Order: sequence, then structure tokens, then C-alpha cells
Amino acid sequence: MPVRSELDDAIDAFWTASGGGARPPVDLSVEMPPDRSAFRVALAAAAAGCAVYAAVSELTGRPAPAMDPTLALATFTTHVTRAGRPVPKWAPLSGAYRTADDRYVQLHCNFPHHSSGAARRLGVAEDRAAFAEAVAGWDAEALEHALIDDGMIAAAYRTLDEWAAHPHAASITGLPLLDWRTLHAPDEDLDPNQNCPATPDRPLAGTRVLDLSRVLAGPVAGQTLANLGADVLRVDGAHLPSVAVGVMTTGTSKRNTYLDLRSAEDREHLVGLVRDADLVVDAYRPGALERWGFGPDEIAAVAPSASVVQISAFDWVGPWAGRRGFDSIVQSTTGIALASADLCGSEAPVHLPVQALDYSTGLFAAAAAIRALARRGSGHGTTLARLSLIRSRNWLVGLGAPRRFEPGAITPGADQVASIASDFGDLELVRPLIGSWSWGPRRLGSDRASWQPPTRGFGAPDARERPPG
Repeated sequence: MPVRSELDDAIDAFWTASGGGARPPVDLSVEMPPDRSAFRVALAAAAAGCAVYAAVSELTGRPAPAMDPTLALATFTTHVTRAGRPVPKWAPLSGAYRTADDRYVQLHCNFPHHSSGAARRLGVAEDRAAFAEAVAGWDAEALEHALIDDGMIAAAYRTLDEWAAHPHAASITGLPLLDWRTLHAPDEDLDPNQNCPATPDRPLAGTRVLDLSRVLAGPVAGQTLANLGADVLRVDGAHLPSVAVGVMTTGTSKRNTYLDLRSAEDREHLVGLVRDADLVVDAYRPGALERWGFGPDEIAAVAPSASVVQISAFDWVGPWAGRRGFDSIVQSTTGIALASADLCGSEAPVHLPVQALDYSTGLFAAAAAIRALARRGSGHGTTLARLSLIRSRNWLVGLGAPRRFEPGAITPGADQVASIASDFGDLELVRPLIGSWSWGPRRLGSDRASWQPPTRGFGAPDARERPPG
């Protein structure tokens, strides 16, 4: 188990940035698992999980139970099987390719339009061998720039020193783990606990959460709140791509609906949902929702009792503010993957064994949302919290100097998983880190765009946890 001060310092980076105050203590139930990484991913998982536990304790006034750090790390694995088979996490064309300047570039092709866009830029068919041959004719940063200019997702692999010298790195050095400010001052006409018939087992019962997010970090935040009893309605667009593994692993206890913000009627419908929400999670690229009139200030004007949590990849400041990105892209760009390769003797880049940036950011976002509810309940108004994958990266790297390691997969144990019925069939998922499942993952767009109780799907009596197998 780590020195207690290490864990306390890691949690306090979040707690101080999210308003400070007395932090309820959280103990670990078992020893810390091995990292299998050059970086302190197990400590990161434990700290992010403890932040949620502490936030719930602050909200309820009840002592936090001990947290299992092995389950926290298992949560970070994005583990899901269907009919006994793992659900793929990566599209065939995603991954690292060697370039003409003897470096590597990462292509992120999990969305179909990213695959086709990369193929257009490279002038080849959507085929792994053809991609490798074409990429070999480019310098790494030149291809990165070209694809980014095309609206695609790519990253030249950099060393830690190369990243430290980058202008964007300089712009975010020293920033806190999250930004936290009052969004709407207290309003005497509002009941701060108007939607919160909470119970000890479901401390967020009655809380309405609008989940405007995709892929992992934002959906992890929404799922964490849903498993604590919140009514979480995820809003997506039928025309937008999705990643199946993300929908399955972050979909428990949520409802899902479709709205198209290109439609004036659907925008007006979303205004109605916002008006009655307690929390809004926005994990789209900075500015994406603002251009449709759903920025934090517009939300506060419509719903003065709603707090907003925003998540981005490369943050809201610096020359790369608003840049598209995902967990693995941030790892590649900022030196984590090449440092890991150097410290385990690999010629090719080596990524973290878990999605540590997505999950830590998602759990911190959930904890920030819960603290915002507690703050509102004590008469301090609503909150805007902003988190980013790159701030979480800086926090992770700051947990300890990278060290040599033996690479290996981190696989959840049999006692860390359970089966649950879903719209996708019976799935094996990692058990909730906190709270409990109400139902299994549902298909996107399968519920009404309403805060009314759902009328279909897998209710609690039909979604009992069962032993694996």
C-alpha cells in the first residue's frame, strides 16, 4: 500500500481545486495493486475513486466506507465481454505507424469518418498495409498537422522533453487539476434540494443529470452518478458515430435519447430538459455546444439551479485550446508512450495498460458534480467545473517519476466482474466502484427525451447481477 501521504496528496490535488474545505477521510480496504506501468496508474485510480467516495460523504454527512483500490484499477480497464468474447476496443486501422523520419505517428480511426479521412489524406484504401506504406513516406509532425487540419485525429509521438518544450505544454504548466467557479449566485426563491429524495443506498436519487457526452471520460462521469441513483439522461445525435465498447461499459443505469441540435424543434426540446436539470455534463469539444446556445452561461440563464461540468482533451487555454483528442492521443502527444517504451526496453511506443486519463478525469468530474450539489444544498449557488485529459495527464505524471517496469495486461479478477442483462445481450462488466446497477446498458436513442420515468427496458427486477458464467 502506498505511503498514506502519497494518496492524500493525490486526492488533495482534486479537493483543493474543487473548492477546498474539510475533506472526509477515505481508507483503502486492501493493498494497492501493481501498476504494470512506468507511471502510477494504480495510485491514480485509487485517488480518483477516493475523491468520489469523499464527495458522497460530504454530501450525505455519513462516513465513507473503505474503498477497494483493486476494483478502482479494474474499472479503468474498459472490460466488457459479450457471450464470453471481449468486445473490441480498437478499430483495425487505429494504432502506431512508423514514419519517414524514423519516428511514429498514432492514427485514431475508431470513428468511421476518421478512417475514411485518413485514407483520403494518405491517398490509399482503408487497409492496414496500405496505411503503413503511405505513412512511411511522411514525417511524423507533418502528417499530424495535415490530418489535424483535415479535422481528423492523429498524434506524432513525442518524448517527455520534446513535450515540455512545446508551447502548449508551457501554457498549461502549473494549472490546477480543474477550474471551479460560481456559475449562478444563490437564489432565495429556489429550493436547493428540490429534486433530491435521497436514500442512504441511493444518495443521488431524484437528481437529474443531462449527460451530453460520448466515448469515455464524460460517459464515465454520467455512469458514476447514475449508479448512485441519479436520473441520468444521455442525449446523443442519431447522425453522430459511437464506439460500441464505450456505450456498453459506461451505459449502466442510464437512459439514452436522440436529439438533433441542427433542428430548431430539438434545440427547444433540449432547452426544456436543461430547465429541469440539476447537473449538465458537457464533454464535447470546447465550443461545440456553445454554438447551438448551450454554453454554461446560457444554461445558467435557463436553469439557475443547474451546475455544469465540462470535459475536454487539450483544455480551454493555450495554442491547442479546443484541439480534438482522446486518452491515447494525449499519451502519445505528451511523452507518456515513448517514456514507457524506453523504460521497458520496447522499440515501439508503449501506452498505459489502462485508460487512466479518461477514467480519472471521468471520476473527478463525477466527484466535482457531487461537490457542486453539496455546495448548492448549503446555499452557495451553482458551479461550473472544467476538467481536461491533459490536466489529468500532468497530475498523473506528477504522482512520481517514471520507473522501469515489466509490461503486462491488467485484467479484472473473477470477484471484480458480474453479468447483467442489456439491450446488447448479457454482458460481463466490472462491478460498480460505488453505488449499484439499476439496469444494463441500453442502445443509444432507445428512451424518450423526457424526465418522466422510463416505460421500457431493463428495470431493476430484470437486471439482477449474476455471477460470471
